[in-house]
Amino acid sequence: MCAIFGIIGKSDVRLLKKMSNCQIYRGPDTQSFYINKKNKISLGMNRLAVIDKKKGNQPMFSHDKRYLSIFNGTIYNFLELKKFLIKKISFNTNSDTEVLINSFSYWGKKCFNYFDGMWAVAIYDFKKKTTFLSRDYVGQKPLFYSKSEDQFLFSSQINGIFQINKNFVFSKKNTLEYFRFNHYPAPLTGYDNLFQVSPGEILEFRNKKIFKKKYWDIQRGGNYNIFFKKNNTNSVKKIFFKIIKNFSIADEKVGLCLSSGIDSQLIKLNLQKLLKRIKSFTIGFKDKTYDESRYIKSSVTNKNYKKIIDKRDFKLILNAIKKEIYFPFGDASLIPTYKVFNLARKKTNVTLTGDGGDELFFGYLAFKGFYLMEKIKIFCPEFLLKMFKFFFGNLEFSDRYLDTKKKISYFFKHIDKKNYEALLLWISCFDNFEEKKYFKNKKIKRSKFLDYIGKIYENYPDKMKFSQIFFYKFYLPVILIKADFSSMLNSIESRAPYLSKDLVNYSLDLPASKNFKLLTQRSLMKKIFKDDFDKIDVKKKHGFAFNKREILKNKKYIYAIIEKKFIINFDYFEEKYNSYLSGNFNYEQYLWNEIILNFSRQNLERRF
Repeated sequence: MCAIFGIIGKSDVRLLKKMSNCQIYRGPDTQSFYINKKNKISLGMNRLAVIDKKKGNQPMFSHDKRYLSIFNGTIYNFLELKKFLIKKISFNTNSDTEVLINSFSYWGKKCFNYFDGMWAVAIYDFKKKTTFLSRDYVGQKPLFYSKSEDQFLFSSQINGIFQINKNFVFSKKNTLEYFRFNHYPAPLTGYDNLFQVSPGEILEFRNKKIFKKKYWDIQRGGNYNIFFKKNNTNSVKKIFFKIIKNFSIADEKVGLCLSSGIDSQLIKLNLQKLLKRIKSFTIGFKDKTYDESRYIKSSVTNKNYKKIIDKRDFKLILNAIKKEIYFPFGDASLIPTYKVFNLARKKTNVTLTGDGGDELFFGYLAFKGFYLMEKIKIFCPEFLLKMFKFFFGNLEFSDRYLDTKKKISYFFKHIDKKNYEALLLWISCFDNFEEKKYFKNKKIKRSKFLDYIGKIYENYPDKMKFSQIFFYKFYLPVILIKADFSSMLNSIESRAPYLSKDLVNYSLDLPASKNFKLLTQRSLMKKIFKDDFDKIDVKKKHGFAFNKREILKNKKYIYAIIEKKFIINFDYFEEKYNSYLSGNFNYEQYLWNEIILNFSRQNLERRF
């Protein structure tokens, strides 16, 4: 796990060091640079050594010296690929990095379809004088870039680019999408002319021009090749164990971020078949309505490290991390997530997590809500829908975890909208009316992403399958940004077995009717892992949700940490904040998103 960065154009080692030092925690073990003045390329990386610590340093050349790569991530099936390639190519290390660059040398861009893993990679082709950038299929590892007349810049973190070029204009238009999706959907960032490489994308930079191509798109469902075969229900259990085995390859024993839910418990069960004793890490809360740590115990095969945090810790943790937030995301669970990785870092530098399981097996409550909305609208006339909205759409609710009134209110508040629009509004900060107020009644353009979502909805006869695609493409990124940020800040590699390409392909290839049942949570999962469910004691899962109000209600603290000039409409912020303090929880997500956005703007626009 690493930070990668580079400059195509005029550069020197001083500039590379600036890009490196601002994200050193992503790879504290080694700083490495490569500068070729003739070709005007400068590449660098900070390495967190996980596989082949002695020989796996980068940048790394291909066997024929034509290609040079810097790579952030892990290729979990690298041994399988190496077994094939070693018949054609000689290897000098035991690293997945060497397999990656030689795969590119042998297969070209097609190799990205063969990788099961997470990655952000830059490859330079000395023959064609072309730079290639690529991200993994779901976007677990970040990669940003910008182009000017003189330079092409890229970096694992956006602040790496700001070290070289500070002349970016903050985009209000893009920020509207941030509030809609709780993150900036790729390829957008908060600034004009500064972009993300999209998940499943290959970007080529040659002759001062950018060319993009999708090698994999989650919308298309299963994408199979010689290394990924179709799986059936009977084989998935065996494949899952193989995935856990591949995901456990490291120079030191992996740990496990453990909750009381199904996903991490199944990982634990399979990990116990590989390791005599597991080290697991759990965060709990003194607020019992949010706490699930009491269900997790140490045992002969599982040494559980537990940390209980309360409202006094929340502020301390936020103070510790707010100066490192450069790319905002609206997931307040970053506070306990950061803490669990901080706990794990004392024992290991690699952990497994249950991220992706909800997308894989229809685990979110919103899936049930969407299903019911689809059915209700078939039978209910429009006037009845308006009545439901009037009576139930604006219920007052509390800040309790998954408050029943909150769920009812969210469901009916947008019952009159198109179903795909309602699905987006369930996760958004505010609706169209609030958008107009926030942007001072200026004309608000319909989101191009909304039109894109609408097209997917219309093209999918299986509407539940559409909802799964939606959560993969537009909700999962928030979780992945949080996981990358929280783990990397603690110099930990976080691996998500449920996002193995093999499992993702399998899930997307299935009709929703085989994977979703209204009355049975995780029905397919329970069928596949039937025997395992008898061995684990699954409790109600909260994940890392915590009561944001413990931070937000401290008005003095909030006004001390934000800067007024970095809020687009401060009058709107004050109005909603005062309403929130009076007991209106409707704007809690907006307020949190605004504060995190404020941090990122402070860190980029004031610091650099």
